Amino acid sequence: MTTQAIMRFVQDDEGATALEYGLLAALIAAVIIGAVTTLGEVVSNTFNNIASSMKAAS
Repeated sequence: MTTQAIMRFVQDDEGATALEYGLLAALIAAVIIGAVTTLGEVVSNTFNNIASSMKAAS
């Protein structure tokens, strides 16, 4: 490669936007997975408490 070709490659930032979008999508997915996991545990505990209360009442 010539020096000019290397400089063009270094200065080319078109691929950076795709990489940034990919990282942003991965971050959003990680946050969603964390929220769903936490919310799932809370809902599960709530239903278990309700089931226990219903067994105790009958």
